[in-house]
Amino acid sequence: MYFAKGGVLTPTGEVELREEHAWHLARVLRARPGESIRVVVDGTQELVVELSLVSADLVRGRVLAAEPARGEPRCRLLLVQAVPKGLGMTEVCERTSELGVASIWPVFTERTVPRPGPEARAGRHRRWSKVASEAAQLAGRSRAPLVEEPEGLEAALERIRAQEPDTQLFVCHQEGTAISLVSAPYDPARPAAILIGPEGGWSPGELRRLSGRGAAAVSLGPRNLRTVVAGVVAVTLLLARAGELGPPLGDTA
Repeated sequence: MYFAKGGVLTPTGEVELREEHAWHLARVLRARPGESIRVVVDGTQELVVELSLVSADLVRGRVLAAEPARGEPRCRLLLVQAVPKGLGMTEVCERTSELGVASIWPVFTERTVPRPGPEARAGRHRRWSKVASEAAQLAGRSRAPLVEEPEGLEAALERIRAQEPDTQLFVCHQEGTAISLVSAPYDPARPAAILIGPEGGWSPGELRRLSGRGAAAVSLGPRNLRTVVAGVVAVTLLLARAGELGPPLGDTA
């Protein structure tokens, strides 16, 4: 699957792909004229394209079929992830983008260890966005999730509330009062934000403030999961509850 803008369609009804898409098809996949690929245009239309020209600079093909894009979950999930150490955030972006999150919000919490400067932060954000887009395409989604620039937890929550006031908040935390995410009240028709803490966990003050915002404390089971795994598990559970892990597309069984 390849994501493209409306400008890829030529006046003659062909599709032209350039830059990274052309290089990937020609050099990595070694595609040849006569083969077919799928291209999603503007996240709304999925095209079956038969290739007629393949080079590292330009790939061209004719449209064999067109249908509405259908690779996105019906439920809208936002992942608010405390930035992990090392390459952890890259792994989180890749796995949750494959699953179907709508957006990823890297945040700095009281116990977050990585504190990159502005230049390093910008470079990491570009890499995370690229990884998320590539993962979404490989998974057959219709659009890449938006990876927000890393910021403080409170600032991210304020922006989420401003953009989507009806968002449900679930803070993953292993404590006696947390209820299982499997049974916690959840409405798939409303956006849901999953909050994952850092390696050292949430601070007591953060938990109080999150509770004051109406966040439900939820558990992912009796085992302590790494921060880079917890988000994947939480997203999977809500997708299952929303009926998004059923038969493949087109399967009527």
